[in-house]
Amino acid sequence: MDNKTTMTLAVFGLGHVGLPTALGFADLGWNVIGVESDKIKAESIANGYVPFNEDGVEFLLRTHLRSKKFSVITDTKVAVEQANILFMCVATPSDENGSANISQLENLAFQLRDSISSYKIIIQKSTAPVNTAEKIRNILLEANLKNEIQSNEKLVDVVVIPEFLREGKAVDDFFNPHRIVIGLDDMNLKETIVELYRPLLKKIKKDESSTLVFMDTRSAEISKHAANAFLATKLSFINMISDLCAKVGANVDSVSRAIGMDPRIGADFLQAGIGYGGECLPKDLSAFIESGKDNGINFSMLEEVKKVNEDRVNVFIAKVLNHLDNLQDKTLAVWGLSFKPFTDDLRNSQSIKILHNLVAQKIKLRVYDPYAMDATKKLFKISDSITFAESPMDAAQSSNAILILTEWPQFSEQDFAKVFSVMKTPLIFDGRNMLNFDVLIANGFKYYGMGIG
Repeated sequence: MDNKTTMTLAVFGLGHVGLPTALGFADLGWNVIGVESDKIKAESIANGYVPFNEDGVEFLLRTHLRSKKFSVITDTKVAVEQANILFMCVATPSDENGSANISQLENLAFQLRDSISSYKIIIQKSTAPVNTAEKIRNILLEANLKNEIQSNEKLVDVVVIPEFLREGKAVDDFFNPHRIVIGLDDMNLKETIVELYRPLLKKIKKDESSTLVFMDTRSAEISKHAANAFLATKLSFINMISDLCAKVGANVDSVSRAIGMDPRIGADFLQAGIGYGGECLPKDLSAFIESGKDNGINFSMLEEVKKVNEDRVNVFIAKVLNHLDNLQDKTLAVWGLSFKPFTDDLRNSQSIKILHNLVAQKIKLRVYDPYAMDATKKLFKISDSITFAESPMDAAQSSNAILILTEWPQFSEQDFAKVFSVMKTPLIFDGRNMLNFDVLIANGFKYYGMGIG
């Protein structure tokens, strides 16, 4: 690529990964074309409206629609003609057996193949199993014949730059990366990729060697799945320990703090609770397990990690049932519906799994979430069991217990003396161990956490 200063980027797929990525690069000064096949979604984004909750995205969207650094189209061919670097950010959902379904990536590769007539760098950002980049490369190289390009003229290079964006914190993670993993099978591309990220390195005042981690494409693909599998393992490990603590009357928060202070272990992802959810960890763990099977590797340890997490819902509901006999005449307040704070995403939400269980038992629920109320209403439609509250305090009104299922910060900021006054019985089941035990006891509550005697 001769003139790097005029690089134009095209980002295919404007979801939770693609849109923050596109807008991040636009904010760094690059010209970015967002390509979205869903015409209604594309029109909404082109008009400045983000179709999901993600802090900071709407501001960047409106800023760079005005600056003309970002535009939205639905035409793949036009985007390919205008851009030098093409980012693949489409979904890779789970198949029934847990393996990653890469059909959207393959379909996009075929579309790109039919549109490419000059050299392009293709960046696979979607999370996909090892050897996916090779499959994409093979599809794209079929364009050599279609476009009658000489065999000695290079048409495409495929690079793997896996995303490490936390949902709800995607913008912050884009601009403050712990590392940027870059998979190259041709190290001659290194200079171009460094140039692509140079404005970010300058912005965060870091050098190339401390932030950009270069490796081959297969290693990059494995790095993403391995990272999420390890995080899931830490969570399931501490939840397994929390069961022992609950059994013997110990405190898992104390245990977590003690082991987390060891720098070889670290405190992150050692918070006991009702388990992890969302689109990434469950999907990526399952896909990694299947990758192990496909390559004859024993990933049974990760299978146990998955089982521990799947059992969290039953452990929590058993705790509630153990302390509240005959739930049929009780009303429970539910604080938190999304799979994590700062998003309205209900995919693989442990909270929603608990709700389904309680609704099936015809238990009356008063539910509240700062972001996810509309999504939950669509999911449950009309239910005699569910009342949608206007606030945490409203949800607690005349309830027999509060179930805290998502760790929204505002839940710990409630006036618990007032909460106590509106409840029938002052019980709190904290599925995220986020509240201050001493404050609750001082206000007259009975408090039950996860792995807290």
